[in-house]
Amino acid sequence: MANYAPSTRARIGDLINGMRVETGEFACATYINHVTNTGQFELFNVYGRIRLHQLFIEAITVWGAGASVISFTWTSTTPAIGVVEMSDACASVAALPQSGRVVWLGGAVATLAVITVATGGLSDVIAPSAGAIVGAKNGVGTIGMLTATATLASGTAQAVAFYTPMSDGAYIQANTLPQNP
Repeated sequence: MANYAPSTRARIGDLINGMRVETGEFACATYINHVTNTGQFELFNVYGRIRLHQLFIEAITVWGAGASVISFTWTSTTPAIGVVEMSDACASVAALPQSGRVVWLGGAVATLAVITVATGGLSDVIAPSAGAIVGAKNGVGTIGMLTATATLASGTAQAVAFYTPMSDGAYIQANTLPQNP
């Protein structure tokens, strides 16, 4: 039996990890796909300025064949800034096991995204080295993923972000399903 009410546990999680936002589950063959519309898909909308604590894509079911690679991106609508890679691409994600993750490391821009241990369910990357300040006061933008090299044959995934607002009214909102830019 839990010692705290679910709402108390959720609030403690927000205080320690930052606020959590998740996309819905999406099909890898559709969205981890470098052929369809360049493979750039927007996962989250960012309103205002936030500090990003964690960002990862998790395998909900085993991912199929296809040596696709993934990097995380930032695109700003206000002010207008084109797609910028937040990370370099990870190694191939082919056959990523259920609960395996592609994790943004934070810190210096363009650091490689990493794939957690091959068995799934265990991430050896707990917190990015420094996080990142993303967005601008009164700004609007998106955090996305850029896929390249190959298309995954099957599987499902979900993207997750933990953040703290850094300007009045700042927040992240997940796209219902990743949308093509």
